[in-house]
Amino acid sequence: MANTVNPIVRGSKDSSGILAPLKFTRRRATGDKDVQFEVMFCGVSHSDLHLIKNDWGFANYPMIMGLVTEVGPGVSKFKPGDKVAVGVMVGSCGNCDYCSFSLENFFPEKLGTLTYGGDPDLIIVEEDFVIRWPENFPMGRRAPLVCAGITTYSPLMDLMLRIFIFVCCFLILVLVPLI
Repeated sequence: MANTVNPIVRGSKDSSGILAPLKFTRRRATGDKDVQFEVMFCGVSHSDLHLIKNDWGFANYPMIMGLVTEVGPGVSKFKPGDKVAVGVMVGSCGNCDYCSFSLENFFPEKLGTLTYGGDPDLIIVEEDFVIRWPENFPMGRRAPLVCAGITTYSPLMDLMLRIFIFVCCFLILVLVPLI
């Protein structure tokens, strides 16, 4: 395992949107279940435009794609050289009620350190939050799919679950008594 690393970071310091070097503290060492990867592409969403204009605060471009450079000893899903992507979530406690119901984004406590999203040249993410990118699917202009794709996929899956529950309730409450 490597020791802590000093990533190169460029970002917008003000609402001008001009990129400049940012001071960045050392990134933690790759842990047991961590995946470190070189940031090759990052997407910009509409939310990031508000952040650049300082409407909401710091812009960190959470739609990141790259190549795995190092994995922790407990990582089983990835190896160096794999194409990967990550969204805004890079880790969680894994032990609370929110995590047990896959609702990590509602966790009320702050965990970990500031990642600066896709601005640094590398990032370290917990294995469970890394997405394998298909080898035959180019990365380049696909980074926004990590945000927009998930943003649309999640409600669609929720809707499908609701339809399934409705159909089951209908079958049980209406059709079963007729049998």
